[in-house]
Amino acid sequence: MHSLELNRGKFVSGEELAESFGVTRAAIWKAVESLREEGHRITAVTNKGYKLEKFSDILTAKGIKSHLKNDSKVTRVICLTETDSTNNYAKRLAVNGESHGTLIAANHQTSGRGRRGHNFESPAGKGLYMSLILRPNCDAGKFQMITVADAVAVCLAVEDLYPESRGSLGIKWVNDVYTRGKKISGILTEAVTGFESGEIESVITGIGINVSHWDFPKEAGNAGSIFEDENMMFGRDELCARVADYVMAFAENLDDPQIISEYRKRSILTGREVSFMKGERKCYGHVEGIDDSGGLVIVNESGEKEILRSGEVFMIRDEEKIS
Repeated sequence: MHSLELNRGKFVSGEELAESFGVTRAAIWKAVESLREEGHRITAVTNKGYKLEKFSDILTAKGIKSHLKNDSKVTRVICLTETDSTNNYAKRLAVNGESHGTLIAANHQTSGRGRRGHNFESPAGKGLYMSLILRPNCDAGKFQMITVADAVAVCLAVEDLYPESRGSLGIKWVNDVYTRGKKISGILTEAVTGFESGEIESVITGIGINVSHWDFPKEAGNAGSIFEDENMMFGRDELCARVADYVMAFAENLDDPQIISEYRKRSILTGREVSFMKGERKCYGHVEGIDDSGGLVIVNESGEKEILRSGEVFMIRDEEKIS
C-alpha cells in the first residue's frame, strides 16, 4: 500500500511491487484485492500495473469527524463495518440514554429497512447508511417534518459536494430522493417510547443513500445511484458529515422556512396526476403541492381538497409505483 500511496494517481508495475516486497506477483494481486475490499480504489491495467486512484473511499469515524463543521451539533460518531441496520443499532443506544446528536454510520447493513416493511439493499462499500439519535423539543405533530428535513438535507449535501447535480435532484413525497428518474435515497424515521411513561423520548432518523453504482436486484425497483460510474467526486465520510450537519441544524428548528421551501421546489409530484389508497379503496387526484407541515395536498376526483399525511402514491401515467 505504501508504494501505491507514494505513487497515487500513477501506475506501478506488478513486477516492481513484487520485487520491492520480495513476494510473487500473485501475492501482490491478492493484496490489491484485499485493499479493494476495504474500499480503496485501485485500477489494474495489463502491461501497466496498479494505480491507486487520487480519490479512495473509506468510511471511518475519524474521516467523518474531520469533515464536520467546527460548530457541529453532532455529539458522537460511531462507525461500524457491519450491522443489521443503523436504525436498530441507534434504537438500542437510545433506550439506554444515548445523547441527542449521536451519529451511527455503517459500511454495510445486513437487514436495511425502509418504510412499510420494505427492504433497503445495503451492499458493502456502495452506499452510505446512517442514523441519528434526536431528542427534539417538539410535539408529535411535527415528527413528519424531521423526515421532510432529512430529504432536504440529502439534496443540499449532495449539491454542496457535487455542484453538477444541481437541478437534477427531486423529492418524492414523503421520504425518497430521486435523480435522473432513479431513487437514490430513502429515509426512515422512528420514535422510541419510554417503557414506563409510554411517551416519545427520542427519534431515530435513518438515511440510506446509494452512492456508487452496482447491479441492483429487481426487488429494488427503479433504484439508482449518485454516480453511475467509478468517477466519484466525493467520499462517503464527507457526505455523511455534510448530511448530519444539515439534519442537526434543521432539528434545532423544524420551523425554519428553508426546510419546506427547499422541499417544495424539489417535489416531483406537484402538478402530477396520482393514485393512492384510502383503506381498501383506490383513489385518484391531482397534486396541488405541499402544505406547511409536509403533507401532500391533493384535489380528489370530487374536486375536494384533501391532505395526505402518510401512505404511498402512484403515478397515474403508467400506474407504476415510484416509492
